[in-house]
Amino acid sequence: MTRVHSSPWVLSLRLSLLLAIWDRAKCGSGDGKSLWQRPLTNNDFLTGTFPDGFLWGVGTSAFQTEGSWDRDGKGASIWDHFTHKLYRMGNSIGMATADTASDSYALWEQDVESVRYLGAKFYAFSLSWPRLFSDGNSTGPPNPVAVEHYQQLIRMLKALGLEPVVTLFHWDLPQSLQEHLGGWKNPEMVRVFSDYATFCFATFGRDVRYWITMHNPLLLALLGYGTGAHAPGVTGDPADPFIVAHNLIRAHAESWHIYDKQFRPHQHGQVSITLGSHWVEPFKGQATAVNVELCQKSMEAVIGWFAEPIHGSGDYPSSLQVSHQGLIPEFTPEEKLWVRGTADFFSLAFGPDTPRAVHSISSFGQSGMLNLRKVLVWVQQEYRDPHVLVAESSWFSDASVGVEDTVAIFYMKRFINQVLQAVVVDHVKVFGYTAWSLVDGFEWNNGYSIRRGLFYIDFNQPQRTRVPKTTAQFYRKVVKDNGFPTNETGKDITGQLKTQLRLMYIYSHFLLSSLILSCTAGITPVMVPCVLLSE
Repeated sequence: MTRVHSSPWVLSLRLSLLLAIWDRAKCGSGDGKSLWQRPLTNNDFLTGTFPDGFLWGVGTSAFQTEGSWDRDGKGASIWDHFTHKLYRMGNSIGMATADTASDSYALWEQDVESVRYLGAKFYAFSLSWPRLFSDGNSTGPPNPVAVEHYQQLIRMLKALGLEPVVTLFHWDLPQSLQEHLGGWKNPEMVRVFSDYATFCFATFGRDVRYWITMHNPLLLALLGYGTGAHAPGVTGDPADPFIVAHNLIRAHAESWHIYDKQFRPHQHGQVSITLGSHWVEPFKGQATAVNVELCQKSMEAVIGWFAEPIHGSGDYPSSLQVSHQGLIPEFTPEEKLWVRGTADFFSLAFGPDTPRAVHSISSFGQSGMLNLRKVLVWVQQEYRDPHVLVAESSWFSDASVGVEDTVAIFYMKRFINQVLQAVVVDHVKVFGYTAWSLVDGFEWNNGYSIRRGLFYIDFNQPQRTRVPKTTAQFYRKVVKDNGFPTNETGKDITGQLKTQLRLMYIYSHFLLSSLILSCTAGITPVMVPCVLLSE
């Protein structure tokens, strides 16, 4: 929450804010636009290795993998409530719940062994808030069984030389907070979340160097409180996504400040927030000033919605403020300075949210591209060259695909090599890469109809045995080689791609109602899609 200061301190803050704005002006908001005007060079596959000390990891989220939804005192989350309701209604989520999922709560030691198999240096996972506090109230006593569970996991990782990268919140809000407070629409959630963060820092922080407060909060705001496609399924008020986003940003900032003052001096960790992105370009040869500006606005409306306040100016992108005047809450001058800079590194997610393409991107005059390198360079140019962790990167496969996953290998190789290009050619300060996901799990709206794991799980078998896919074997070699030191490692993946390669487009008309996409003058304007939003 915003603090109350004496008048001299307020004046000092405002002077500092002016200096901060001046500093921002020196590098310029919108420096990323140069990417569409001056295309990157050296786009061929790059043979080479990452810098020494590069961090290779793999990740999961609690709701998607843990299961044991009501075991050992765990409370219900909004996603438990959401999926149970849809299950009863026979919704198209596939008549599926995450009640058992990958059973990682019981089989966590097998997960750790799977991480070791890969040779990874870190394991990124999220804590289940309703498992630690069944009603979400972190000022009361925690669930001791849950505390011991996560302490055991962290201790084993450390004993094996693996770094835990811990996310506090990956969408599974305690249902009690949704029912009694209205969830993230209520500004009281800023205090409630910061209390929860404080508990986690104090309880687990001695052994955690990297904290993530939230994973891709944009999708929670947009789909959870806008379209209603995600939990908690709220719809109806076009202002809700912006109110929710505002509270999420303030909750993150408050948690960062708490860590910075109370825990960093003796724990020496770092805190960030994972933000998802897409990438779009004008059609080839049509990078006019107008079209470039439209592409820039598309990026500002997705990753910039959260990144600009936290990594940039302390305020929302001006394009978003203009297009949605009256819907977006305002930060006070003091809040802008308080929010700005509340991330110790840039945590980026890039990948699909769903394989179901609703429309061809050509309908919108833009070319959607799976180019992680360009997103990384855009972040570098837009936000003053931060250190970057790729916190999620992957592709999907249909549920019918078994351990032989040619498509996933193709995209894994492509994404990792794009990161290598960004590091070696463009000098982006990427220090780590997270393959997603360690194991097959519950894929939100898609249930179990798609797979994203490096380890195969047969969800029809109660044992939930982890079987390494060809993607796990490929990633293991990349990790061992620290990249692609020879042409043999990086040669094209051959073989028939058995699944149709489709892109994901989410139409968020209430979010982007005034951002139009037309690559040539005279074409009827159409809505900008949020494309390739990552989980």
